[in-house]
Amino acid sequence: MDKPALSVVIPTRNRRLVLGVTLTALNDQTGMGGTFEVIVVDDGSEDDTTEWLACQTFEAFEMKTLRTDGIGPAGARNLGISQAQADRVLLLGDDTIPQPTTLKAHLTLAGGRDIGVQGRIDWDPSLEITPVMHFLAPEGPQFWFKGLGSGDPVPFTGVYGSNLSAPTKWFLSEPFDETYRSACFEDTEQAWRWSRRGWGVVFGDLAVCYHRHHYESLDPVIKRQRRAGVATWHTLRKHPRLLWTLFLQPLMVGGFKAVEVGGKFLFGRATFADRADLRCRLAWLGGLFTSITR
Repeated sequence: MDKPALSVVIPTRNRRLVLGVTLTALNDQTGMGGTFEVIVVDDGSEDDTTEWLACQTFEAFEMKTLRTDGIGPAGARNLGISQAQADRVLLLGDDTIPQPTTLKAHLTLAGGRDIGVQGRIDWDPSLEITPVMHFLAPEGPQFWFKGLGSGDPVPFTGVYGSNLSAPTKWFLSEPFDETYRSACFEDTEQAWRWSRRGWGVVFGDLAVCYHRHHYESLDPVIKRQRRAGVATWHTLRKHPRLLWTLFLQPLMVGGFKAVEVGGKFLFGRATFADRADLRCRLAWLGGLFTSITR
């Protein structure tokens, strides 16, 4: 049997319905010019995901299912990657739905070269895009693609563990750090190590996934930003040389932003995005300083 051109790795936990949409979208891929495999890592689901996966078959790909007791996204991805047969791995989230030519776009842009490709992630247009979602992406704290054209280099801070493809050997040589237990900064930290070895990631504007996650309230975002603050400190303890990039620079920008938003409040011109940005920065600082003072 020929080696697949691409191994798609998807960690999941308690999201059977949206996972089904993502797998169906993979089954509808066009223009691949080769086969691909899908490896789903069920990371301790407590719903019926495990049983449902056991009953699924797809025409376009062979699917392998692995099961863990809940080791976190970093460990789940590492486990899936360890079983990959292709020379290139594509990471997807269970709620990041590839469009019909997404896989082709990853392979075309890579062109057989040893480079990473960070695909574009947009909100699923079938959802009502709320003010919170407008704030979060594509130019916000969740996903930031502003100013990037296809093939442009992506800084390590703009590499996400979803809709990301790279040579399998990169993932095996510099895997995700499993001390990151939640989906926060484990991708940034890995991308930093890649960059230290001269391994570059470029932006794939045509490799599009739709993110099917609906936010009406800022509350879950604030909680995530606090976790990001905790994860920032965890990263700085591992890589002190990132002090400027991950702490001092954001702190300075946050200070200027606070002054700007304060002025807007005085004159009644502060927007939802202004208020949300300030709350997110304060939540990040709260998580960071809580970790420092423990």
